[in-house]
Parts: sequence; C-alpha cells; structure tokens
Amino acid sequence: MILLLFLLGFVFAHALTLEQALEVSTKNNINVRLSLIDLQKAEEQIRRARAGILPQVSFSYSFTRFDESLAFGFTPKNRHSFLLEVDQTVFNYAVFEGLKLAKTQKELQELVYQDVLKEVEFRTKELFYALLYKKELMRIGEENLAFWEENYRTVEGKFQAGVLPKVELMRAKAQLESAKAQLELLMSDYKKSLEDFRSFLTLREEIEPKGSLQEQRLKEEAYEELLEKNNSTLKVATKTLDVLEMSVKVQEGQYYPSLELFATYQGSTSRRNPTGGTELIDGYTVGARLSYKLFDGFAREASIAQARLDLQRQRENLKQLRVQLYAELQKTLLDIRYISSQLKALELSLQSAKESLRLSTERYRFGIATQLEVLDARNNYNNVLQNYYLTLLNHNIAFAKLERLTR
Repeated sequence: MILLLFLLGFVFAHALTLEQALEVSTKNNINVRLSLIDLQKAEEQIRRARAGILPQVSFSYSFTRFDESLAFGFTPKNRHSFLLEVDQTVFNYAVFEGLKLAKTQKELQELVYQDVLKEVEFRTKELFYALLYKKELMRIGEENLAFWEENYRTVEGKFQAGVLPKVELMRAKAQLESAKAQLELLMSDYKKSLEDFRSFLTLREEIEPKGSLQEQRLKEEAYEELLEKNNSTLKVATKTLDVLEMSVKVQEGQYYPSLELFATYQGSTSRRNPTGGTELIDGYTVGARLSYKLFDGFAREASIAQARLDLQRQRENLKQLRVQLYAELQKTLLDIRYISSQLKALELSLQSAKESLRLSTERYRFGIATQLEVLDARNNYNNVLQNYYLTLLNHNIAFAKLERLTR
C-alpha cells in the first residue's frame, strides 16, 4: 500500500526508456553542448587561418591643416592624402602549415565531441540501470511489508485466541514497523536518485524509468582490435599527437623566408611649384617584399624546442593511455565472466531461499517453528534477492563499460 501511494505521485510522470534517455542526454547534457561550441570555434579558427593566404586590402585617408607658418613652399595649407594597398602572400611556410593545423584541430574537436557523447551515453546507462535496480529494491520492500503485515494478522489472531504469548505479538509488531521504515528509506533513496537523473538529463518534467535489468550474453569477438579501432578516447589522444606534430612544423616555419607581393594606389594634395595652386598628385606602386628573420635572441629555437617537448610528452601519454585502456578492457571482460557465473549461482541460491522461506512460514503457521525462524528465513531470502539484483546491476554496467571501450 505504501509503495502504491508512492507510485501515485508518478501517475503523470513521463515513462522514459533507455533509448529515450540516451537521446535526451546527448541533446541536453551541458558537456555535449559545450563541446559543440568548441567545434564551432574550431571551424572559425580555420577561417582565421585561411585569411593568411587571402589578399589583404586596406585603405587609409588623412586630412591635415597646417598653420600659416608651416604652409609654404610645396606644402598646401589644407592637405588631403589617401592610400589603398593590396598585399598577397606568395610564400609563408608558417601560414600554410597553420592552415593545415587549424583543419587538423577541427578534426580533433570532432573526435572530442564523439568522445564526450560516448561518455555521456555511458553515464546515462549507469544512472538508468541504478534506477531500475532501486525500483526492484522498492518492489522487494513492498513484498516484505506485505509478508510482515500478513504475519502480524496471523500472530494477532493466535494471540487473541490465547495460542501465543504477548511477546510474540510485540515481536511481530516490531518487525512490521521495521519493514515500513525500510520501505520508506528505499523510496526516499529512489526519489533522490531520480532527481539526480533528471538533473543530469536537464529535464524539469516528472519522469519514470521504464524497463528492467536483463542478463546479457558475451559475444566472442576480437575486443582488443575493436578497442584499437573504435575507442573514442584513444582516437582523441592519437589525433592530439597529429596536432602537436603539425605545431612543430608551424614553429619550424620561422626558419623559412616569406614572400609577399603588394600594390598601392596613393595620392595627396600638394603644389608642383611654390607659386602654383593646390592639386591632387596620385599614382600606383607595385613591388615584392622578401622577409627573413636573421636573429631574434634564440626565441625561435626556444619555441621550437617547447613544441617538440610537448610532442614527446604526448607520445608518452598515448603509450600510457593505450596500456591503461587495454588493462581496463581485460578487467571488464574478467568482471563480465565472473558476474555471469555468479548470477547462475545466485539463481540457485534464490530458489533455495524461497523454498526455505515457504517451509518456515508453513511450519510457523502450524505451530512447529518459531517466529524467529521465519524472521531468519525472510531476511535470508531478502538478502539473496537484493544481492541478485545488485549483481545484475553490476552485470549491465560492465556490459555498458565494454561498449564504451570498444564501440
């Protein structure tokens, strides 16, 4: 009854399957949204890098009024001047490599986005499976309460008939109140977990997870090859290495000269002779500009050395990450195999505990067993059942982790 009243609060709640939860989380989660923003920034960075190879056009205009004491000779009293300039990079190794770097950084950000998605999906499954587990605990608590309610009615009837002493009635009452308190605790824990899940999904409306924990079968596949091929975290680390390799090339571009072409159209008001009038004098210029940094106080060498050290560091990080992921994969596979065998053992233990509870209940009903014997049998049955669902929870999370590592 308590659980029924509790569930009435979810009458208008939206039933949410795991697939729907995954869809909502990958759309609403803050980390996913931030990663999308970073991806947009990477696209803009490509546009910025591409600007280095496109023509640069500038225009300037100035007006100067000279004092009478300065406006003499060829200088007019009011002077107007303008400059229109076009510059085009012909060769700049750092700029060209910088554009390649920006494109590679966008590819990296796309991989980061996919990695964030997979991590959010894994976290969603963890939270969703935990809610299903706690729903099962509430169901067990409700069954336990119903059992002790029936037991109290039986003991009360025997007490009124003078068959049992008052201490037995008090013990039955205490056990009933304990079952009620335990169910209240389970419902409170479930409600708090549900609020955490809603917060994770960034949802305001009431939701109720739909589904049940299911046993899964491990397929015989080349999981190490799948990890190397599909693991998103490994892909991010590998692409980061590519980015740092290109960063070294960009820094090394300082050793190369740069060549630019330029053309200008400029003019200003002036006098062609001291006694003549003011007129606009304009014209065109074209040329080439070759630049090379001869010495900068070894700043160039230092920046290249730093880029190479960053690259070396990432190589070491990639090696360590690969070792960690392979170890995590092996541990996950071992966990799945052990948990699968444990589930089989628990299924047998559950059948035994259920039968033991049935026999103890019947024996007590006929006055052969004591209430303490029934209490022990019921507690043993509840513990085995809770342990079974906890193991089933770990089983599902282990498969979610395997998918996170290899898909």
